[in-house]
Amino acid sequence: MDLATVNPNLLGDAMAYARPADIRAILSALRDSDPVCRVAPDNMRPFWAVTRYEDICHIESSPTLFSAEPRAVLILESLEQANLERFGDIMGVKTLVHMDGPRHLALRKVTREWFMPANIARLRGHVAVVAESFVAKMRGLGNECDFAADIAFWFPLRIVLQMIGIPESDEAKILGLTQRLFAPDGYVEEGKDAAAVFLETMLEMGDYFTAFIEAKRTSPTEDIGSVLSNAKLDGEMIDPFTLTSYFVLLATAGHDTTSASIAGGLHALIEHPGQMAKLRADPALFRPAADEMIRWVSPVKHFARTVLADTELRGVHLQQGDTVALFFDSANRDSEQIPQPEMFDISRSPNRHLAFGYGRHNCLGMHLARMEIEVFFQTLLPQLAEVELNGEPAYIPSHFVSGLSALPVRYRFNG
Repeated sequence: MDLATVNPNLLGDAMAYARPADIRAILSALRDSDPVCRVAPDNMRPFWAVTRYEDICHIESSPTLFSAEPRAVLILESLEQANLERFGDIMGVKTLVHMDGPRHLALRKVTREWFMPANIARLRGHVAVVAESFVAKMRGLGNECDFAADIAFWFPLRIVLQMIGIPESDEAKILGLTQRLFAPDGYVEEGKDAAAVFLETMLEMGDYFTAFIEAKRTSPTEDIGSVLSNAKLDGEMIDPFTLTSYFVLLATAGHDTTSASIAGGLHALIEHPGQMAKLRADPALFRPAADEMIRWVSPVKHFARTVLADTELRGVHLQQGDTVALFFDSANRDSEQIPQPEMFDISRSPNRHLAFGYGRHNCLGMHLARMEIEVFFQTLLPQLAEVELNGEPAYIPSHFVSGLSALPVRYRFNG
């Protein structure tokens, strides 16, 4: 795509992300010709689109120049105003991704041990059992299904909700709230715009987790939900606003990005049969394959940072108060850092992708996500004789977290 024909304003248009090839073409053109590009959509404050791997690492390594507060994602001006009126906060609910400094580190520490490699290794056997149950579900659906909606959405959701202590009966509720939260543009209706959908969803999630926290304080059990509900910082219980937001993050980000990588990973294997055959032939490749699926999909499309002091980036002057948006999908296809980035290569090593972020805000659940994807495909592929597309894939309209909303497939199992 020639830079003269690029419309960078689409980077702020959630509906455009339902056409990922178009977004990637825009990012590719900007990466090559205008890697720090000013974007001025009609419905949100202007921002600088940062599309190079090196620049994103620099920003995430410079907390005195670039802050996650007050906005960590690009947000509609109408929603900013609605959140200010309702919550007194731009984002409505300030999760860990909107924080910096000592409090951010202290809050991460509350649940960090649950997501460290040693604990994730202990979960592996249980995750394999859950994976087998979803492969059995796929068998039960006959020889075709919507792999995204029927399987991929639910497998990592069950794992993380079990870790938190949320009952299986509430899975559908949490999934629905997550989908509305991350892609409100897909749920607009007459008299209810995306801002209203988002605000309504946040209130519903807040009510759910307020009741959940109260139950875990009354009757704590052996799960993350009990640990977090009863945690103290500096001798004080975590305030309700912060605590509720923490649960929102765990229950949504804890499954949605992994779901997108599992669905997108199968899609990539179908489109690259040579890689599928290579993976089937060598079980040692399941681990690097999981990382390559994550890079290939890059479910988190961006995070935003606020410039704290006048500075320059690639010769572009950034003023205090400006917003920069870090496009991770673009960084993960930056040939200066990722060799042959347009090749889906399950044996890629090292795989230095930024799909989990970089620096102080790297994803708490990255080890869990890698393991879940690895175990799921270790379980599925040996049982699957063949699989192919059975219709047109569709994508979630979201400029924040996006992946396949539908992946119709036809398949045949062994035996």
